[in-house]
Amino acid sequence: MSKKPKLVVVKDENKPRAASQSDGRRQRSQRSRDKILKACWELMLNGDMKPSAAAIAKHAGVGLRSVFRHFEDLDTLLRELMALIYDEVTPEFMTPLKANHWKDQLLELMERNVMIWERIRVPHTAGEIGRFKSQVLMDDYQRSRNLEISGIKAILPKDLDNYENVLLALDASMSFSTMRRLREDRKLSISKVKMVMTFMVQSVLDGIE
Repeated sequence: MSKKPKLVVVKDENKPRAASQSDGRRQRSQRSRDKILKACWELMLNGDMKPSAAAIAKHAGVGLRSVFRHFEDLDTLLRELMALIYDEVTPEFMTPLKANHWKDQLLELMERNVMIWERIRVPHTAGEIGRFKSQVLMDDYQRSRNLEISGIKAILPKDLDNYENVLLALDASMSFSTMRRLREDRKLSISKVKMVMTFMVQSVLDGIE
């Protein structure tokens, strides 16, 4: 005769254990997610601008399915990675400038932004490269460009003669794209990049009466 299944009564003291197990699963899931993001970041720093899911999984030490369980596709992964990076650096973009005169503030802004961009240059460049194939990356690109020019607009006096041309000249001289070209295409050191970009911005400012 087969044994009848026992009725198991779940007592109240078991509820905290169930909650603890649920918390443990969430923590393991978050650790796996963090490992995937870190792996993507490290691969990009090592020169792989758009690592494959297989490469990310191998570097993270997780299964390929784990990558797509946490992220719908690679664009989603990259978007979240960029969001984490911008969450970290945005307060630095918003830090009040120390200089008093607006021309000195623009030079200070340029130098500060170059140092921030150097930290996020690799994933940001990957976003620039892939933006024409992904609306997500295009949106991120546009947001970044708007952040650049809004910083200049906040400083540049609105009553300047030829304001629009001055604004666009400064935008071109102080942009991430200019920094990236000097850093990657011309192979300049970060100190040389700052020197060249300072010369460009100063040349624009010297033309303002």
